[in-house]
Amino acid sequence: MSRLWVVILVFGAGSAASAFPTSCNLIPTADMLEVGSVRAELERDGALRFSRTQGEGLLLLQYAPTSRLEAGIDLYSIGNDDSLLFNAKWLLVTEERRRPAVAVGILEIGAQYSPTSYIVGAKDFGGRTRVHAGAAACRDAKALLLGVEFEVGRKDYLLVDWASWPSGYLSLGVCRQMSEDTQLSLAYAWPNDRAEPGMAIVNLSRTFALH
Repeated sequence: MSRLWVVILVFGAGSAASAFPTSCNLIPTADMLEVGSVRAELERDGALRFSRTQGEGLLLLQYAPTSRLEAGIDLYSIGNDDSLLFNAKWLLVTEERRRPAVAVGILEIGAQYSPTSYIVGAKDFGGRTRVHAGAAACRDAKALLLGVEFEVGRKDYLLVDWASWPSGYLSLGVCRQMSEDTQLSLAYAWPNDRAEPGMAIVNLSRTFALH
């Protein structure tokens, strides 16, 4: 795992999660797109001072054919390796007042990558805080996942994420809801391996209804 999972970041829809721009979180979440919706994301990851050699461009596409299923196509390293990867997520349990939503999924399916499987839960607390937690496995490695969203304004959110892999990150970010279907998020990730450099993340996303 060379990077945090921006691959499957999706917009939370549904009665309990619709207020939260959960695509801003950098770990997998149990929130789902609305049926028939497509989410497109352009992202740039790298050092604070982006350059062609220091940064990586990504194009991320996610589609929800049903209320419980999502599938995605992700293009990493645009203009360099152009790695094409796939992902899928299945919602096992919907969120209720006394129980979290639970989803399972797999990501980074493609040549030269080892697929990662995961299980995650999501729960709203008090209307302004949403917590995501779960676990993931890749080859012989396993990790705990934790993400928290804080609503700090009508359109602004503060986000914290952590993945416990040796190659994982602790990140802090902000997300701005620019319109009903467009979001801009900025984050900085500190690696668990102190010898590795930090990573800045800029992400612009838009959701489209196909019907």
